[in-house]
This record gives sequence, C-alpha cells and structure tokens, in this order.
Amino acid sequence: MLFSVIYSVDVPSDESIDAFAPPTLDLWDETEDDDQYQYDYLEGEWENGHHRKWCGLLDRTQFQDFVDHCGLMAEDTETMGSLGAPGLGFGVSPAISFTSGDPCAIQSVYVTLVPETKCRSVGLGDWERVKSAVVAVYG
Repeated sequence: MLFSVIYSVDVPSDESIDAFAPPTLDLWDETEDDDQYQYDYLEGEWENGHHRKWCGLLDRTQFQDFVDHCGLMAEDTETMGSLGAPGLGFGVSPAISFTSGDPCAIQSVYVTLVPETKCRSVGLGDWERVKSAVVAVYG
C-alpha cells in the first residue's frame, strides 16, 4: 500500500515553518509557499504568518515517519476528497483527513490510499472498511 499525501501547514509570524516540515524533504514536492498564506485576517501573531504545502507518494514506513514526526492523527471526518493526489493524476480521489492539535500550527493532511496490486473495483463499503482501519491505526 502506498500513501498519496497532500500536507498543508500554516504558522504564526514568530514560528519557524521548518519545524513543521515533513521529514526527508527529498520525498516531497513543495507546491505552495508564503504567497498562499490565508490567515492574515487573524490578529496578532498570525498576521504575516507562513504557509507551505507539500505533496508526496510514500510507502508505509515513510508515511509512519511523517505521521510521527508531525504529530498527526487521523480523523473520522467525511472529506470531499483530494484533487490531483500524487500518483493518481488529475481528478478527485477519496481521502482521509489527518490533523494535529499543536497550537503553534494549523496542519491539514489529506491521504489517499493507493493499492500496489490489481484488485477488483472498489465500492463505498470497501472504502468505509479501509477508512475505519486507517483511523483505528493512526487516530
């Protein structure tokens, strides 16, 4: 199983964005920077904050390192999916939401599971089973 990951993080102006970067940056493509920061409407330290978005296609060990390093937890929240998930081309793919409770950052992660073997067509029941398993392991 591979993990197609879209990771977005925003921090206040006095925080280092590097502290929230994923480990092993050479596995990731940076797709957004401070130009896409959207939290200037928040007052105080959040004005003129920092933003990054990275995308990557990770194996299970790399994904586990990422989740541990960034302090992320899976949520049982319904999402509208990932648009252009790494390794899956342009389009919408089902995604599981991950987040962190760190008060120094707004972290948002969408993860789409990519089977490495050919399988039958996957239905909604299959997706719910897989999603429940991921939330149980990473939640």
